[in-house]
Amino acid sequence: MNRRGPLLTPLRVLRFASLSILLVLGPVGPARADTARVRGIFDGSYVWRPKTRSIVEGDTIRWKSVEGNHNVQSRGANWSYFRPLPQGTSVTRTFDQSGTFRYYCTIHGSVSNGNCSGMCGRIVVD
Repeated sequence: MNRRGPLLTPLRVLRFASLSILLVLGPVGPARADTARVRGIFDGSYVWRPKTRSIVEGDTIRWKSVEGNHNVQSRGANWSYFRPLPQGTSVTRTFDQSGTFRYYCTIHGSVSNGNCSGMCGRIVVD
């Protein structure tokens, strides 16, 4: 005689159904922010790829130095950021406000009269 009772008790059926729903729908709760990647590479000259990255509020950008040593320097009045980026490393920043956030690598780019040349990029947050 089986002392544990019938194989499919109502409680077991309920647990199985709940687990199945969670596996199909995923966890319930606040949406998590995504991480978008921007890479520093050599493409005839050092560049950020992609040059422009669009995200939504709450998303995080991860800059990664794939080739060469770089840094991420903000440009513009709407944010302040500077991080060194030796080859093979990455840095992140979460953007909690909408707007356009411009940046460049001070090693491989320059800003003159408000114009950026060289290794320049921007994050557009909707």
